[in-house]
Amino acid sequence: MKKHHQVLIIGAGPAGSAAAHTLARHGVDVGVIDKARFPRDKLCGGLLTLRSAQIYQRIFARPWDAVIRHTAHGVKFLHQGKVLNEVRDRSDLFFTRRLDFDHFLLEQALEHGTHAYLDESVVAIDTATKTCRLRSGGEIGYGTLIGADGVNSLVAKTLFGHAFDQRKVAFALELEVERADYPERLDDPEIHFGLVRWGYGWVFPKQDTLTVGVGGIHARNPEMKAIFESFLCARFGHLPAGKIKGHYLPFGDYRKVPGRGDVLLCGDAAGLVEPITGEGIAFAMQSGLYAAEAIIAAGNGPALPGYRRRYREITRDFDHANRLRHLLFPEFCQRLFLKALPKSETLPLKHLELMAGTLSYGDYSRHLLGRMVKRLSGARLFRPAAGSGQ
Repeated sequence: MKKHHQVLIIGAGPAGSAAAHTLARHGVDVGVIDKARFPRDKLCGGLLTLRSAQIYQRIFARPWDAVIRHTAHGVKFLHQGKVLNEVRDRSDLFFTRRLDFDHFLLEQALEHGTHAYLDESVVAIDTATKTCRLRSGGEIGYGTLIGADGVNSLVAKTLFGHAFDQRKVAFALELEVERADYPERLDDPEIHFGLVRWGYGWVFPKQDTLTVGVGGIHARNPEMKAIFESFLCARFGHLPAGKIKGHYLPFGDYRKVPGRGDVLLCGDAAGLVEPITGEGIAFAMQSGLYAAEAIIAAGNGPALPGYRRRYREITRDFDHANRLRHLLFPEFCQRLFLKALPKSETLPLKHLELMAGTLSYGDYSRHLLGRMVKRLSGARLFRPAAGSGQ
């Protein structure tokens, strides 16, 4: 007789563990499957904002100090190696290793009775019989299935025929640089503009390493590896040792309907990576929580309608962010933004407030647009030419 769970979750990252923890705490029979054996590494910058902290506490209600590897209090903005602006001693930004953080969340879900199937992958999903077939040859049945299996989601492919839109997906490259090989003190993260089209670069400080990366719309950046290597050489004076790793990112291209029937999608599987800040962990945990809450509220009924209502709280912000990136990433607009940034004391502060969740996307857009219009009105190319008679 095959195993069966009231709720089965594929993927034990932040979305899957948030859902499992919430369900198990409410007495729901829940199982989680992951292809890796934890702790396992995960390619990610590891940035946790105050938004992340609030959502984490709402779900897990336990200090996370044990897995925080560095806390920053500001941010530095650069363009082609030149500092444009910086903020110091402001909003907290936390940095973790996904190796530690994801294991920490999963352990809390297991403490509440979640059944885990680790080092095991799903090779096929039959939504008609509500069965997942495993690589090992076994099968697990489910009442409701949650796909929290990342950007290359098998669950999304099963439902929609593809995991993401190749025209809209982003791609990121990252390298962990050992701090021991880099003596300069670096306490606050760096955001680098002007490296890739419709994206940016970053240097995130942690206890023992610096996580360095670039990311942008994949279709617009065919030479991303060469760009990244050039950036690394410029930033550190040489190409640091280590393996450069790459991965796809949804980057704002979220699923309008996050599931079908008795199947729900969360986190990267639903496309929940915000395109301005690149934040994904907070929205992964939040969507996992909302999926679990919808299942609990539905009882024996369908959970998707309730999940869609909750999910809309997340995607309303993504709609604003997707419009906002048209003020930041097109070449002409980015030139105006980069001219406005060094002249503004408030713009970098507003960016931090946006990341912390204390400023709405609408208010950030209005402030940014106002600064850019001011720069545009003062641009020389819009002034009458000498001798024009005007």
